[in-house]
Amino acid sequence: MLYYALQVATGKESAFVSHVNRLFPDLGLTHRLIHLTRELTIRRQGKYLKETRPLFSSYLFLESNGKLAVGVIDKLKSVPDFYHFLKSNTNITPLSPSDVSILQHFLTMGPKVGSSLVIFDENDRIVVLEGPLKGLEGNIIKVDRRKKRAKIRVDFENSPMTIDLAFEVMEKETSIQKN
Repeated sequence: MLYYALQVATGKESAFVSHVNRLFPDLGLTHRLIHLTRELTIRRQGKYLKETRPLFSSYLFLESNGKLAVGVIDKLKSVPDFYHFLKSNTNITPLSPSDVSILQHFLTMGPKVGSSLVIFDENDRIVVLEGPLKGLEGNIIKVDRRKKRAKIRVDFENSPMTIDLAFEVMEKETSIQKN
């Protein structure tokens, strides 16, 4: 499988996928358009709400069995809110193996990335027990315990990208009983 990245208008990722599925239903037989989202807990007016946001804002991924045909490229370019393929529209290249490994890490979580389950050790460092942060502990650059978010840094397409992911803290009594 080869994966290609395309950039669309920010906030229009879901609409873009809907347009493609509606305008070109045959495209889904040979290619898969991937729109990853994440669930965050947002506090508004004193209330906590679950909100779904894009994992990679303004980016979608196209899974293909091989090199993209000119017809597929032209179809995607004709959809409203399309910006460009990565690296460029004239130099469309599949994602590098390191980028694919990051993408596949999140694909194993499903189309919506949920919260990770964490505890904090005696030195007040985060320890990830399960969830999307598992395996990315070395990429955590900031932890906000009040908002229950961890900011991770990943190198994607040879440039740093930061992503906020939600976590839930397991109580210490529960972790003692579990061991």
